[in-house]
Amino acid sequence: MIFNTPFAQAVINFLLPPQCALCREITKQPYTLCGDCWPKLKFITSPKCSVCCVPLDNVDHDMPCADCLKFPPVFSKAYAPLIYNDSVKKLVLRYKNYDGLHLGPMFFGWMQRCIPEDINIIVPVPLHWWRFFTRQYNQATELGKLIAKHTNISINSSLLKRVKATASQGHKSKLLRYENLKDAFVVTDTKNILQKINVLLIDDVLTSGATANACAQALLNAGAAKVDVLTIARAVKDNNGTP
Repeated sequence: MIFNTPFAQAVINFLLPPQCALCREITKQPYTLCGDCWPKLKFITSPKCSVCCVPLDNVDHDMPCADCLKFPPVFSKAYAPLIYNDSVKKLVLRYKNYDGLHLGPMFFGWMQRCIPEDINIIVPVPLHWWRFFTRQYNQATELGKLIAKHTNISINSSLLKRVKATASQGHKSKLLRYENLKDAFVVTDTKNILQKINVLLIDDVLTSGATANACAQALLNAGAAKVDVLTIARAVKDNNGTP
């Protein structure tokens, strides 16, 4: 198409200059942040938990954190490029609540280095039908589509369904989050697609792991060999121990 040519893109950028995704200042490239906002991002590096991806202190290599040793998650491993701070929260909320799908390529650019190699299928965390009706799209599905497009891994957004309209997980304790999601997800795999394959579960943020665990349990019960989790960001406990 003519609008995909370098000349056409240059004209578009001249007429509608790309803006910083956070502060809306003019930038040289689309799908990025300006020089002032970029340092506000905190990327996850080693040492980190080798299971849930939370950053670790006082160690010099990746290893399971205390929480994962005491309460091993159902999923095999979680991946995320960013720590969930106020700046990332602003971006994620804009992406999923305010028609911010144009931010998807930027998120994918950060997430692509975290994609595990032994994945057979991508499954997004589903929305309940009522929330999908009010939002008109599922942010996890849109992220999954971008990953599928650039990796040639198939995506199936109909295998996993949310059958329970759960209350918001915000400000709930870890125990209440798990209880809130009990029996919330079911698998509809009439063709046995999941049998003995590795699943990459996609969501926007990994917080307590309750949603990821509930989804992973449903997928494993349906025959999946393992479930890994990939999100934009990983929430980290504050000084009070609250994510």
